[in-house]
Amino acid sequence: MSTENNMLVGSEPCIVLIAGSSSGAGKTAVAETVTRLLSMSYRTAAAKITVTHGERGCPHGGKGCQVCSSLDGDFQVISKESIIAQSGTDTARLQASGGNPVAWVITRDVALEAAWQETRSLFKNVDCIVVESNSLAAHVDPRLTLMVVDPSISRKIWKPSAVRLIATADYVIFNNRGPQLQRELLTRDIENLRGDLCDVIYVNHPYELAKDPRLIQSLKSR
Repeated sequence: MSTENNMLVGSEPCIVLIAGSSSGAGKTAVAETVTRLLSMSYRTAAAKITVTHGERGCPHGGKGCQVCSSLDGDFQVISKESIIAQSGTDTARLQASGGNPVAWVITRDVALEAAWQETRSLFKNVDCIVVESNSLAAHVDPRLTLMVVDPSISRKIWKPSAVRLIATADYVIFNNRGPQLQRELLTRDIENLRGDLCDVIYVNHPYELAKDPRLIQSLKSR
């Protein structure tokens, strides 16, 4: 992509959805990579969506971040700079990668659509929106969907949407780590779900995507 600012005035922003099989699969690193690539040429916003399911438990696997218990109402859209830019957070990583503005959306599953509409209202005069979320796939029609999988993570903690997104995403990003047997089993399952492995991108770290010609061409064309 050219480093010139190719503004898409008057058109709807291109949404790139980054999903993952589970927490820790590498989706924030993929979102960073995509945001960095797009922001070189386009005005790019970024959002991280955290869905709390109430009685279904903590979306972060019980790490005790207190996000869910502190939620006031059905959803909250956070764009305050002091929170977004807090060192070590996913939102700070997205901002450092070129996302402007960046929002953190905390929502109950039943309020996701309303939360997204409020978030969209914050993203004015942007060409692209990079969104880290599984749940939003049911509410938007992204130009590009990337599904991140990690064979080293137990399937017991996979997100409910993982299998469907593996089957339907434009690309599956295979975070190639863990025991060889687990990598082989997941590769076989992906092939069964998709019919082939043509659009599976194997990486030793998600940052390697920045050099993948298939991803770069997809970002250009979509």
